[in-house]
Amino acid sequence: MKTIGATGRATLAAAFIAVAVAGCRKSDEPARETEPKALPSPISATEAERGRQACDSYADQVCDCALAQPDLTGECDLARSRPGAFELNLRSAMAEGNASLRDRSAIQANARKIARACIEDAAALIKRGCPVSEPVETRATPAPAGMTARPAAPAPGPDRSR
Repeated sequence: MKTIGATGRATLAAAFIAVAVAGCRKSDEPARETEPKALPSPISATEAERGRQACDSYADQVCDCALAQPDLTGECDLARSRPGAFELNLRSAMAEGNASLRDRSAIQANARKIARACIEDAAALIKRGCPVSEPVETRATPAPAGMTARPAAPAPGPDRSR
């Protein structure tokens, strides 16, 4: 094995320094301006209503199906929060205030993500054998004032405390 002499070490050090300086130096070309991403269009009233209907319908569908399939009880409990989460994001996106455009964009994207999840999860329930629920507006008996149209979550199992 050969050892590196003093001149070899000096040459190696000079090469290392040259590479380091070249890597740190700014290029002579001007930096390319990246085009700012287009901001999403604001959520329209039609889109907001469709999102509300999708999340309400999904919550109804999963809770109705949980009556027949007890393994969906947990999903029913979580589904009940989706219409409220969608509404909160919607109201935040349309609120006046000092939120930046980036923040408003993120809030709008989150509202759209919640609506999309409601639609996709409702479709997945059909694959699991759950019937399609009726839209809330077409139900024969509307829910009493102050009450939701969704059924209560089924009990987790028979009571064995007797």
